[in-house]
Amino acid sequence: MITRLKCLSYLFTLSIILGIPIDMLSNAYAQGPEEFLDWSIETSKKTFYPGEPVLLIFNIKNNGKQEQEIYYGGGGIEAFSMEIFDSNNTVVAKGGRIQRPGVSRFVTTRVPAGLTGTRSIVLNRWCSTLLPPGTYHVICNVDYGLVSELTAKKNAPHPQHNVRLELDFQITKSNTSEFKKIIEALVNRAFTTDDRSAQGLMDRQIAENSLAFTESSLGVPHQLRLLRTNQYTWLRRDVINSLVRSKTLDAGKGLVEAVEDPSMKDVKRELIDAVYRLRETGKSDIIKATDGFVLKYKRPVLTKPID
Repeated sequence: MITRLKCLSYLFTLSIILGIPIDMLSNAYAQGPEEFLDWSIETSKKTFYPGEPVLLIFNIKNNGKQEQEIYYGGGGIEAFSMEIFDSNNTVVAKGGRIQRPGVSRFVTTRVPAGLTGTRSIVLNRWCSTLLPPGTYHVICNVDYGLVSELTAKKNAPHPQHNVRLELDFQITKSNTSEFKKIIEALVNRAFTTDDRSAQGLMDRQIAENSLAFTESSLGVPHQLRLLRTNQYTWLRRDVINSLVRSKTLDAGKGLVEAVEDPSMKDVKRELIDAVYRLRETGKSDIIKATDGFVLKYKRPVLTKPID
């Protein structure tokens, strides 16, 4: 900012000496639309249980005179990468940019001039929060685009902008009864709400994602329900991964049943592979319960590792 002010001051003086309009000289130093955006980040609360979904809320204020529409890449998640540091400044979890092939939902945030827009994502999609109690520091890099620049020159390279955001959150000692209440609230919003307004639908989607990435056996029954009721293939794949990470017998049984469900045909290969992945945990109860399954279904060769 100081450098820019010096440049503008120099241009103003030069324009007086040469008699050239300041607008002509300052074009090279004109602010890009991204420079009118002020980003900040926060969590829905400061303290979480191990494995609880951590909702990150991005606030984007538009100080410019034109509305901006922010684009986050494929599926609305490609723009983000995360790192979590402990109190010793050691990286304890890291998640890079998630690139998904094929057609995905086009997710943007519209921010009118002078107003603030928001975007919410679940940290657990990138980094596990199954961490010991303590204070943790999150660094989030956002490589985003602006729709106005994407459409201005269709055959030109699309400008990409970056913002680095940081915050702290705390992991506290696990409390099963309180964690259950948190999950019940998410279930209520994800499955039983009748609010069809734009905000209501957004709240439902956030609740679904929070359930999908819950890292606790408490979430398994609701993840199995989400697997059957949600129609988006990628979310189903996310849920399958969470079920595998739970390493529970209930998850194994639910995955086996889902393979036989005709409505699950879009993720049948991933479901079969997930059962094999659960068996790799070495847990005797899971292996015993799925011995018949592996005789019936051969493990598929997936073209892209599921993670």
